[in-house]
Amino acid sequence: MSEDHTVPMQQQQWSRRETDPDEQETVYADQERPTPPTMPFKEQGGWQPPPARDPMATDPSGRAPAPPFTPPQPPFPPAGPQAPAGPEDQTMVIRERPAPTFAWLVVVDGPDRNSIGVIHPLHSDTTTLGRVRANQIVIRDETVSAQHARIRREVKEDQEPVFALFDLGSRNGIYVGDRETYKNEENQVYRHELKDGDYLLLGETTLVFKKV
Repeated sequence: MSEDHTVPMQQQQWSRRETDPDEQETVYADQERPTPPTMPFKEQGGWQPPPARDPMATDPSGRAPAPPFTPPQPPFPPAGPQAPAGPEDQTMVIRERPAPTFAWLVVVDGPDRNSIGVIHPLHSDTTTLGRVRANQIVIRDETVSAQHARIRREVKEDQEPVFALFDLGSRNGIYVGDRETYKNEENQVYRHELKDGDYLLLGETTLVFKKV
């Protein structure tokens, strides 16, 4: 049987005598004198925040300060004047256009009975009248010259267009007037600005001028 060489632990003898609190002495470790009492919180003036730091001040280590925080911009554009719209976004303004003028001659009497009631629209620039087919308006009348007359549309400033009638040197002439007087000798014309309802006599053919 082996011998146990373990050294038994000696227990400290504790005294059952109660210690008087007045006889206890406080021991301060590594201090020559006790620490002075701490000033109450109220007498120190309360908690004071640390001094604010200038964000642009240079760090003691020599490094540049970090830039201030900038909040992200919203995804929508800020309110204010917008950039001018492109050509595709602009609406074209409708400009006032002059009202078109329509005019024509109607055959009301003449040797060619088949032509009575025929309407001859006038051209936007010049319309010629005569017996031959080279004219815009052909009048089947032996008393009408080959190139008898010309009607030209003329535009005057701030006025409606007018249709001026010219005699091209016809043999029997041109007469213009109202229904009762257009055949009178004094109504022979060489240039005349036609009015709505005028009667024209070329040779033996009568026409009425209409305009809208």
